[in-house]
Amino acid sequence: MKFPAYLLGFVLVCCLGIAGYIHTRRKNELHLNKQASFLDIKFRVTRDVLGEYEDQLIQSNTEMEKTKKEVDTLTEDVSKVKTLVDQKKSDANNCKGDKKRLADEIASSESEKKHIQDEFVKEKSYWETEVASLKKQLEQESTLCKYIDKTSEEGRKLCNIIEEPQKVEVKEPAADNPKPEEKKVEAPEAEQPKVKGE
Repeated sequence: MKFPAYLLGFVLVCCLGIAGYIHTRRKNELHLNKQASFLDIKFRVTRDVLGEYEDQLIQSNTEMEKTKKEVDTLTEDVSKVKTLVDQKKSDANNCKGDKKRLADEIASSESEKKHIQDEFVKEKSYWETEVASLKKQLEQESTLCKYIDKTSEEGRKLCNIIEEPQKVEVKEPAADNPKPEEKKVEAPEAEQPKVKGE
């Protein structure tokens, strides 16, 4: 009887060992299942995060390409603007030089104008005095008028006689024949005083 009791104890111990082993394995399986589900969730989260990162990377790449294109266009525009600014600076310098040159020319022309005006004033005053002296000479009866034939047109012009020729014309129709003789006689008389006056 000892043998069956041993056998029964042995079977009981084996059953208890198998039950303990199964229990630990079950516990281990639950732990592994929990760990697997946790890792699965973690994998899914990381996959989603990775997908978001990939989307962000694609967006950032497209934005980088756009910004590169914009930078290229902006650098071209900047180079164009720099050349335009250089041209404008050179134009401004040319304009400043032209302005200075024109200012110098204006100053020289103003000084020349002032000089010409001064000369003009001098000449004007000189000619005014000349005109005044000539007017005085015209107003004074010339000493030659005493010896010039006042009946001729040239004599009247030289001596500014207007009234006397009319009186002479009235006398001339009365004496038609002596008219040529008077001219002949008066002409030598007019010449003789000229010789004396000379």
